[in-house]
Amino acid sequence: LLKQESPELLQLIEDFEVKLMELKDELHPLLQMVKNGTIPQGKGSRYLQTKYHLYLNYCANISFYLVLKSKRVPVHSHPIIERLVAYRNIINDLAVIDEKLSSQVRMLLKNYYDKKEDKLRKEKKFSLFLPLDVHKDQPKRAPALANGRAAAAESSDESELDEEAALKYYKMMEEKLKLKRKRTEDQDTLEEEEAAVLEGEDPDKKRGVTYQMIKNKGLTPRRKKIDRNPRVKHREKFRRAKIRRKGQVREVRRELHRYAGELSGIRAGVKKSRKLQ
Repeated sequence: LLKQESPELLQLIEDFEVKLMELKDELHPLLQMVKNGTIPQGKGSRYLQTKYHLYLNYCANISFYLVLKSKRVPVHSHPIIERLVAYRNIINDLAVIDEKLSSQVRMLLKNYYDKKEDKLRKEKKFSLFLPLDVHKDQPKRAPALANGRAAAAESSDESELDEEAALKYYKMMEEKLKLKRKRTEDQDTLEEEEAAVLEGEDPDKKRGVTYQMIKNKGLTPRRKKIDRNPRVKHREKFRRAKIRRKGQVREVRRELHRYAGELSGIRAGVKKSRKLQ
């Protein structure tokens, strides 16, 4: 069903993952080299920056397309499809240049990751998100010993110290949060008492019922005002029935005064006779 409705979706998701991996593993390190001065400024650096921004825009448009699909918005006539096709064509045009520069790029990335591994190997440090005072209290690490057992024991001691420091930090944060909640609750109660005193009410006394509370009836059906009183409703019903009856049957009028003609005038076009069959 998904392939029938939007066959481009699966391909776009695959492209999204591939391009993000390329951005993270290849283009970002290369741009770092441009900033550091490892790669000199010129056509190559400009090409890398252009490719980086192109991939970013392509991924941003794919993510917008996925948002539209998640909201069930029809995207067949949406301009995002044309934009994605345009970006895809530009990326395909860059494939020729990528083939020419592939060997140089591979060599630069190899040097970059080798240096990164050497740096990690020298540091041998896995820091936690701790406050500054915890880092100050920790003893300085001794240089790595030749004996493997001593190094393992040292690393285990350091990890235990890190865990203890992390637990202390979490407990401290929990206590701070509890104190903050208590302060806000006390402040709310004080404000309520002050408001009650200003209004001249006893804070211990129960609050009176307001018109808003009385009016709040919940989920009740909406009724007309006339339906509240049955006597008034029936009186109105009788009045309207009398008016309808006057149109059906002419009421008998007694001659209190001598006939002086119709008040509204005689209309020659009106016939009130009945045909005899």
